[in-house]
Amino acid sequence: MNKKQSIFAASYLGVASVWLGGHFGPGFATGVFSAQYYEKYGVIGLLMPLLAMLLTGGVMFYMVEFARSKGTTNYRSFVQAAFGEDTFGKIMVVFYDILFVGTVIGAGGLAIRGEATILGNMFHMSFWASAIPTIIVAALLCLYGSKLVARSSKYMMYAIVVIVLLIFILSSASGKPDYAAAFKAPPIEQNNTLLNAIWKAILYGCFQSTIAFNVMSVSDLLESRAETRKAVVTGYIVTVILMIAIAVTLFGYIPVNPDIINLGKNSNPIMAVIMGLGMPWLVWVFAILMTLAVLTSAAGIANAGCVRFSKLFSFIKNIQLRRAVITAILLGIAAFGASLGMGVLTQKVTGYIGYAGILGLVIPAFTIVRAKLKKDSDAK
Repeated sequence: MNKKQSIFAASYLGVASVWLGGHFGPGFATGVFSAQYYEKYGVIGLLMPLLAMLLTGGVMFYMVEFARSKGTTNYRSFVQAAFGEDTFGKIMVVFYDILFVGTVIGAGGLAIRGEATILGNMFHMSFWASAIPTIIVAALLCLYGSKLVARSSKYMMYAIVVIVLLIFILSSASGKPDYAAAFKAPPIEQNNTLLNAIWKAILYGCFQSTIAFNVMSVSDLLESRAETRKAVVTGYIVTVILMIAIAVTLFGYIPVNPDIINLGKNSNPIMAVIMGLGMPWLVWVFAILMTLAVLTSAAGIANAGCVRFSKLFSFIKNIQLRRAVITAILLGIAAFGASLGMGVLTQKVTGYIGYAGILGLVIPAFTIVRAKLKKDSDAK
């Protein structure tokens, strides 16, 4: 195998892409999360993805490496290995189940709602007419386990990177954004700007830490601690680049059109940018981006659920059919979440998940899980 082949065939890239795929849902792709968490804090806000993803990346490394080293791709077995099988461990299993279902409703709901919005605007499709095909395709991607999910996510990641950077370049080259004015203007949020920006970044990083469920489910593809590190570093770099590209794209439009980040008036900031460029073909490219974002998010969530709940459906002997049934149920729950609407999902549900993530993922990852990994490393 030559060097070029080894790089693009590397398992850690597939694992990193599951992280990106879980993160890059419609809340990210549309610029809604950027408008909600970063834009109002001015230039400081543009740098906050570095902090947010540093927190997420730390959680990801400790959780995924522990799952890899213990062979616990199922987060239930992960909890038992990390927290024990006594009362505390049993409580944590229930807590993780609740947190995971909340993530299905929040992140999965955002994915399906975002796709329904795009297809509805472009083709006048009803909510269920767009939701059902999404569920079917995600179920098909999950039929053959972690390898297919990671492989498909990897190729979708390449396409997502290209499309996001294309939108950023075309927008910047159009001359429509006023970056000079944007960088000179005071931040929209002027009360405790730095502290609020840091807190929002931390909360966002805690919410996105729930993607660890998705990435843990494909940790069996990693062969060593070094590969785990490569997967996390790659995921961090690619995710931060895309987050900053979207944030900067919107930032330049604030002096020109302040409502670009007013989610009460504009539920899809990036689409507003694209429509202003007068390039109809780019609308189709964005529709492809949204579809890829939805499929990568849905497939990652569904695979984590399949790994967790497979034993509960052991009465279905055919493994592929079992995975398809579990996926359909989980994405049905996500469709229920989508019915709550983008506003509720982005402004309330994701916040609740973020707070729960602090207790269930962030604190345990940097304390209990980290200590156990160090103990295992010292023992070797």
